[in-house]
Amino acid sequence: MKKRIRIIDIAEQAGVSKGTVDRVIHNRGKVASDVKERVLAIMRKLDYRPNLLASALAYNRNWKVAALIPDPQLDSFWKQPQKGIEKALQMTMDYGLEVDFFHFPDSETTLFNSYCQQILDGHYQAVLVAPIFYKEAHVFLNKCQEKGLKYFVINTNLERKDLVFQCYIGQDSYQSGVLGAKLLNFGIEDGDAVMILHLEQGIYNSRHLLQKEQGFQNYFIDHPKRNIQVIKTSFENPSNTKNFRTFINYQLKSYPNLKGIFVTTAKLSFLVNVLTEEQADNLKLVGFDLVPENLKYLRSEKIDFLINQNPVKQGYLGIINIFEHLVRKKKLKPIQHLPLDVVMLENLPYYLEEDEKIQIMV
Repeated sequence: MKKRIRIIDIAEQAGVSKGTVDRVIHNRGKVASDVKERVLAIMRKLDYRPNLLASALAYNRNWKVAALIPDPQLDSFWKQPQKGIEKALQMTMDYGLEVDFFHFPDSETTLFNSYCQQILDGHYQAVLVAPIFYKEAHVFLNKCQEKGLKYFVINTNLERKDLVFQCYIGQDSYQSGVLGAKLLNFGIEDGDAVMILHLEQGIYNSRHLLQKEQGFQNYFIDHPKRNIQVIKTSFENPSNTKNFRTFINYQLKSYPNLKGIFVTTAKLSFLVNVLTEEQADNLKLVGFDLVPENLKYLRSEKIDFLINQNPVKQGYLGIINIFEHLVRKKKLKPIQHLPLDVVMLENLPYYLEEDEKIQIMV
């Protein structure tokens, strides 16, 4: 068996004290640059790997993290990032990582702003945030930056040069719009119309929705020979079934050549709910995410395709990246795009199984 390398072994070869080696390992205190490099060289030579659990226990260190995400009780999509966060927390809690959840409704900003202030006033080492409100999130992350509070972003990449976040984990929203357009493009004919439908409030304060819209439009702009009409529209409250059905019937009457609809969030099931059997059979429907309501209609083949944004992995990797940064002191890849998986009835079982396979060795 390989002999375990101790701090004293490194100290002896580097010609320094154990305390100096300890400061280098844990990136604490002041160590002269030449001494630090000598210690690191010895660590590499000996292939030293610190015992993180013993270190955490020895220093009795707790890492407090705030998770600022939409309320999973109000939108089933957010149950999946929540699930991923909880899985990662189970695997890191022995290292002193603690997570406080701050759930806000994704339809208005009041509670979001209130929680932002609570987090800034709290004693947190990092925050994991889904910045779905573009303006408000930008203000919050600016304040985090001023305070030195580490922030990690999932689901929506703000793409602001004045923000230097530790990492973004999630989909490439522009490319997901391109993919949605390409999926609708299969099976429609020249002269047909397709619709991109936002089922959210305040879409022009939601950068990820606008990026999807731009990608969707550009796909058809880049394929002018197809002569496909692109319709952009939105409806803020699809849970109001009566009004939503009236709205959809008006759209179908106004655009008799409409052959496909792309819903930009996980709320495609709301659309299927208000369509008649005949309307559903005449439309190709594409949306996002493997939430239970969408899965029901995918299984009955009323939904053609779902684009899986890996929301469980977004939450999971958000916490794992915080762990890697705070505890392991690792440098992170700033943009971590997750695959955009096209899910249909035939390959659905494999994605449901994959959800249970998320693991990591720490």
